Amino acid sequence: MALLLLSCADEDSRLSTPATTFGTYRRALADGDGETAWFCLSSGYRRLEYNDDPQLLKAHLEREGGALGRRVARLEIGQETEINERLAFLQFDPTTVDPSRTPFYYFLHEQDGWKITTHLDSLFRGELEGAIERGEFRLPVVTR
Repeated sequence: MALLLLSCADEDSRLSTPATTFGTYRRALADGDGETAWFCLSSGYRRLEYNDDPQLLKAHLEREGGALGRRVARLEIGQETEINERLAFLQFDPTTVDPSRTPFYYFLHEQDGWKITTHLDSLFRGELEGAIERGEFRLPVVTR
């Protein structure tokens, strides 16, 4: 029991579930809080999108923050799926998603909690491939 408590000691309550992380991120965008928005992103996402430089996110939010905040504010969670202790995704109600955007947010569990990531994150992809191999997740079959 003590080991379980110690392993959770570093986790931030704002990142306790994928839905909670998404809510934290949404509030940060609405408030223009780049520091909290940065905190919600996985290390891989930060590296891929912002070259691990929070000032690049800040500049992006200054340019696009209003539109991004409005787009994210419209999203309503349709389904939250934890694949395993490391991977999860949110699927949004399609009526709330811009048609040019994916209806998913992907999450990777890092030391301080669930972080938003991208399917291009190599750690996320490796973890997903492992989950598929272990039978923890199956990719959906798309029929046309």
